[in-house]
Amino acid sequence: MKKLVLILLIIPLVFLCSFKKKEKPFAILSSGTITSEYEVRNERNFLAQQRINYAIVAPDGFKTPGIRIQLSKVDEKTANWGFSIVQTKDIYIDMAQKTYSDYIYVQRSGRYVLQLFYLNNKDYPFIHKEFWVH
Repeated sequence: MKKLVLILLIIPLVFLCSFKKKEKPFAILSSGTITSEYEVRNERNFLAQQRINYAIVAPDGFKTPGIRIQLSKVDEKTANWGFSIVQTKDIYIDMAQKTYSDYIYVQRSGRYVLQLFYLNNKDYPFIHKEFWVH
């Protein structure tokens, strides 16, 4: 009887521990250089007209080669649910890559949102990152 109970406990544990959890893509924002080891501190506050470096990291790789990078400003005075699009850029990445890095400049102070979409699903962002410019 003890062996049966032990076996019934071990079998679910083996299944639960053997499956690897899928890691989600994420973005890193920094005013300094972003190295491949990602030892940089992730920042959320920047100065106007300052270079903002960003890196997109997909530990399990990108789903599709086409990605849309959209920068929006959050402002309650606009008609589009408080968002006004500042910049949009479509890029194509080799799906074997796990990172992509670039930079942006923001001219005005305010609250901003960096969103990343797969080009085959532009309704839902796979990365949503908010930051402030002073």
